This record gives sequence, structure tokens and C-alpha cells, in this order.
Amino acid sequence: MRALRLWFACGALAVAAIAPWSALADEQRSGTLEPTYEPRPPAEKPTYTTDYLFAITRSITDSTLVPAAQVPLIFLAVPLDIVFLPIEAIAGFFPSDRY
Repeated sequence: MRALRLWFACGALAVAAIAPWSALADEQRSGTLEPTYEPRPPAEKPTYTTDYLFAITRSITDSTLVPAAQVPLIFLAVPLDIVFLPIEAIAGFFPSDRY
């Protein structure tokens, strides 16, 4: 038991003796931050998006509604999408920043 305490005390002294040098090494490197990888350049912003074309119909078909409920809604949505088609076509030139 005494030998175990002696080895433990020697180990603690060794760690205490080495700790200041490792702290000095960290202080010398603290001013130089370098990334560990090359950052990817930002993606180009699209000039036109088709997300707005027939958006009402697309949202109905992508929904989790029962297909039997989607059919009558599509009959109402398609004429609305055709009426708003010029506005939707112009809106495609202003893509959203959400995605």
C-alpha cells in the first residue's frame, strides 16, 4: 500500500512539473487560429426559381391529405394558379432566402 502511495505521489509531482510548460506552449499558439478544413465557398444565388409556379397545386399534392380529399381541392386550385400565373412568373425572379 505504501508503494502505491509513493508511485501516486511521484506521478502527481511529474504532472505538476510538466503542466507549466504545456501552458506556455498554449499561450504561444493562442494568437494563430487556423481552420482545420478549407471552408466551402457560398453557393451561387439562383437567378430564377420555379417554386412559385403552380404553388397552390403543388402544396396540395405535397400535403398529407387523403387522396380523396386532394382531388376536389385540385379542381379549385388549378384555376387559381392559372389566374395568378403572371404574378407567379414574375415572383420567380425574386427567390426566397429561406432555402
